[in-house]
This record gives sequence, C-alpha cells and structure tokens, in this order.
Amino acid sequence: MTATFIPSQTATVAPTEILETPTATPDIASTVIAISSPKIEASFLSPDGKWRGEVVLYDCVQADTREDAGTNSVQILKLIRLSDQREMIIQSRFSNCGGLGAYGFGGFFWSPNNQNFYYTDAARGAPDGLCGYWARTIKRVNLNDGTVDVLDGGPLSPDKTKLAFWRDNEIVIWSLNEGEIAHIAGLVSETFNNGIAWSPDGKSLVYLQTELDCFPFGKSYVTRVDISGMKQSLVLESETPGFNSLTWDAPYRISLVDDKGTMWRYNLVSKELRPVP
Repeated sequence: MTATFIPSQTATVAPTEILETPTATPDIASTVIAISSPKIEASFLSPDGKWRGEVVLYDCVQADTREDAGTNSVQILKLIRLSDQREMIIQSRFSNCGGLGAYGFGGFFWSPNNQNFYYTDAARGAPDGLCGYWARTIKRVNLNDGTVDVLDGGPLSPDKTKLAFWRDNEIVIWSLNEGEIAHIAGLVSETFNNGIAWSPDGKSLVYLQTELDCFPFGKSYVTRVDISGMKQSLVLESETPGFNSLTWDAPYRISLVDDKGTMWRYNLVSKELRPVP
C-alpha cells in the first residue's frame, strides 16, 4: 500500500479514487460525501511543525435509497504538508453506521525524527466474536516514499520512542525512527500470546503467555525481558489463579487480572503474589 499526494489547492479527488468501499458502490460513498458536512475528528502536528495529520469524518447519513438501507459514513485519514498545503491521502473507509467489528482511525503518534506517522484503522470496537487477547493493528506511513507498513499492535514505551508487539511467537522491539531493532522468541513454547507491558523506566518489559486462548485461560506465565541485551527470564508461573492481562505500574510491582476479574499484585523483589484487597 502506498499513499498518494494530492495538491489540495488545485485539484479535487473523486471519492472513487480514494475510498475503500468493499460493501458499497462508489456512488453511495460519493453521496455520503456530497450530502454530509465534513468535520475534523482529530488533528496531529508533527514534532517539527511541518506536517499535520487529520481525520475527516462525513457522518452518518441515508445515502442508499433502498427501503431497507441503513445510514453510512465516510472517514478519511490524510497528512498535510503545511509549506504548500499538499495532501497525502493515507486511507479512507466507508462504514455502515451501527455495525460491528473494529473500525475507525486513531491511535496517532509521530516518530521523533518526523519521518514516520503511526496510526490504527481499528480505533473503536473489537473483532466480532473476540474472546482472547487482541491488540489494535498499528500502521506506519513513511513520508519519504509514501509506503504504509502494517505492524501488529502493542504498547508504546514510556519515552515514546519504541513499540513492543507480538509477531507470530516473537516479541519485537520497534524503534519509531528506525523500524525493528530486536526480536526474541517467546520463552514458553506451545502457549498463546497475551499482553505486554513496559517497565516505568522503559528499560525492561514483561509479557504474558497462557495455556489457552480464551476464558478460562488456564496456566499463565509472565516473562521479563531486559531490552539492552534482550535477555529474558521467567518471573511467574501460575495455574490458580490464571491471568489474562497485566500492567507494570510501579518499579518493583506488576499488577495482573485473573479470569474472574480479581486484581493481583506481584512483587519482583520479594516474589510475593497477593490479591488486591
């Protein structure tokens, strides 16, 4: 996928040229744009102030004349080069209002060097029938050539320079500036991937693996990775309770939630696991 520059001051782009309309004809998408007033849902200025990301929404209207048709919306994600107001159309989406699934643009951040723009096209909702772990897909736009790379979702480091995410059975450390900088296979084989959490200082992370991929998740394993040398060690193995999410909310403490919704705290120094009163 490659984004396209549009000189917004001198040309108008027909909806059929930019819209992903897998469930509608281009005419319906065009009608949504024609009869709905656009509004800017979100705006994101690059660190150097030279670019602005915008999400433009053409909100829910009745565009299909069929009696049983519902309402539809169109959302467009674009980057604007402020020096000459040229627009780069990144992605557009035609939606059925009130539909199910994961949808919508969001989760934006720029790389510190201003060369990459990160977003998700699954900002709201969740996949139909979701049961186990899921992270919203993250996409990266490279401003040099307009290419769009698709990454698996995962948390941003505390200093906002790196991502950590699962790729198959590996943990990947991704620099917002440079791309992938390290990867390591999950410590426990024949398990399912679950949550990842950065340490408060960003020098380590923990990740969760589970015996099963849905409630109840069964036996769970928490592994720590020291980023500098990509060395990992198992810090917690628990069958009862079994956990389905975790956060690293204090320097020596991890918080976990079990299958019944009870919160627990694990002390990395004393190695004590206790339920939160």
